[in-house]
Amino acid sequence: MDDSGIKDVKRNIAAIYQRKINATLALCDEYGAMALNRFLQKQSNNEFWNNQTYTAIDTVFYGTLSEKDFVGFFLAHAVEYGVYLEQANSYKHAALLPTVVAFYARFDKDLKEIWE
Repeated sequence: MDDSGIKDVKRNIAAIYQRKINATLALCDEYGAMALNRFLQKQSNNEFWNNQTYTAIDTVFYGTLSEKDFVGFFLAHAVEYGVYLEQANSYKHAALLPTVVAFYARFDKDLKEIWE
């Protein structure tokens, strides 16, 4: 194989890898949005805590994390007291982590399909 053939193979491998990275980030964004949607549906009925001002529920957001050896999605509060909503009474009213964890098995399965 000549040098141009080797360069083509390397370029193709790099392109395949980049497509997998892009698909992984898109998957994280999709699951983050689904988790946020599920949280909002449940919390609209006060399932986790009693909405008094609706500030906490209105400022929950999702995001995607991408580091060298890690990728994932998260839900977070944008209010300072969000940590207290999650941790109060020995996590009795925790909403965000249980919502994300509920999607883990499906997310892991879909992620494996991308990388296998």
